[in-house]
Amino acid sequence: MSRAALAALLLVSAPAVDAWVPCEQKGITPPVAIHREAPAYPQAVRTIGIEGMAEVSLTVLRDGSVGWVRIFRAEPRGYFEQAAAEGVRNWRFEPASRNGEPIECRMRTRVRFALVDQAATAEGTGDGERPQPVYPASLLQQRIEGYAEVEFDLDANGAVRNARVTAAMPRGEFERAALAAVRDWHGAPAVPGHETRRFEFRLPDTMLDVVPATALGSAPFPMAACERRVTGRVTLQVETDDDGRVLEARILNAEPTGLFDESALAVARASRLSPAHRDGQPIAATALLTLFFDPEKATCPNIRSPDREPPPRYRPEPRVTRHDEQPTRRADRLATLPGGGGQPVP
Repeated sequence: MSRAALAALLLVSAPAVDAWVPCEQKGITPPVAIHREAPAYPQAVRTIGIEGMAEVSLTVLRDGSVGWVRIFRAEPRGYFEQAAAEGVRNWRFEPASRNGEPIECRMRTRVRFALVDQAATAEGTGDGERPQPVYPASLLQQRIEGYAEVEFDLDANGAVRNARVTAAMPRGEFERAALAAVRDWHGAPAVPGHETRRFEFRLPDTMLDVVPATALGSAPFPMAACERRVTGRVTLQVETDDDGRVLEARILNAEPTGLFDESALAVARASRLSPAHRDGQPIAATALLTLFFDPEKATCPNIRSPDREPPPRYRPEPRVTRHDEQPTRRADRLATLPGGGGQPVP
């Protein structure tokens, strides 16, 4: 067989990667995810506290399964490639179609690995004592991302008491999913305490790398609360634009009633919250916001807390670790010898 004929044969039998059309090509109905569970976090990587992401190219076959998979970028390199590839291979889709006929197509996606409380896209994810909230199916289908925060008490038996949502973006299904999960938490007997947990609802192929953090506004602390050393909390429902800026605010609950209302509304109206997203783009939404007021953390004029101790007047002795030690130079050692008067050179 001639060299030219052999080359032609190899060309015909090689996988036609370039022949796979992009799923977003005009005239193609793109595939729709049926099962797209987030890939498992590598345990060894979780233990050392590394976060990252992997960008994946994959082919959705005519039966909706995933065929060819390639990792074309990962940050940091060497930690998440295998987990991302194995996870993506288990995804299932309604296949793409053209003129009513199923076709194969190639798509790109991103898998994020983050060390936060993440919602699950399937039941039964997480440990048996603290299952993760399940991503609401309707919001998963709409590709809406957001978060919810829940505070709760733990009793001596390890059971959750008095759970309530303190923040949610957007309001509704995310807060219900987070609250339902936390109320089912249980564990071994423990020291009673109070916890707050934030749950991120992120799509398995989220394109969000950095989400703007919430920036709260400010307002004068009520003088009456300063004088009486009263703490309080106000829960509000707010309307935000696609940058998270608060446009409207109304009070849902206040403890104690009326004392912090004016300050809470002023703070809320000057705030910018971490926004909700649809398909990676920020959107306007209705959110839940809880503000906490503590005179110990406020500037109360001409009032000094009786139990606040003055700062110590001494400095602790410095401690030198092996990492702080500096090698002594030969000239310094010679300068401290008896022949040099026993005094170091200035």
